[in-house]
Amino acid sequence: MAIVIRGRTECSVCSEVILILFVACFVFAISVRAQSSEMNQSYETAIASLSKNSERSRVASAIAVLESAGTKAFPALLAHLEDTTKASSTFQRAVMEIDASGNATLHHPTIGEACFDLIQNQVEGNWPKAYRQYYVLSPGNVVSWWQSRKDKSLPELQIETARASLAQARQHRGQPQYSADAVRFLEAHLKEVSGAKK
Repeated sequence: MAIVIRGRTECSVCSEVILILFVACFVFAISVRAQSSEMNQSYETAIASLSKNSERSRVASAIAVLESAGTKAFPALLAHLEDTTKASSTFQRAVMEIDASGNATLHHPTIGEACFDLIQNQVEGNWPKAYRQYYVLSPGNVVSWWQSRKDKSLPELQIETARASLAQARQHRGQPQYSADAVRFLEAHLKEVSGAKK
């Protein structure tokens, strides 16, 4: 038997409450989706601004937008890894490459390479050339690496990769390829990113 509350049954009051909650959740979901879509569009615009045809100030602004977003921009950056559009020289300079036959060609970095570099610089940093063999991330592994860690914060990712790089350098102790300088550099790097988390 239903209880009557001011001319309405208890069941109808419950239905109204449920309907109000449903509508509120629906409106909230639409709002979040709109904000997410707007943010994704701002990342897409920023990535497009890394192109060779963009002005220096526009490229600098785009990099600032993508870096300040941290891991939120990673999915957009990863989606452009195969983008072969030439990147601005402001972001990366062209490099000379020698093929197997000894012929020199000028390689202009692409937006895909720029997107990878933006992720790597935020997670691992921009290291001296002598130590880059100890980087954890590469264009070939970055997508699967991110998929298994996308719930982690940027400081957690920085610490994890710093530990892995240091472990990799230390494992060569006693071997010809062991580098005490690399170990010292990576120890200092780990200390730096660990301190940044606090």
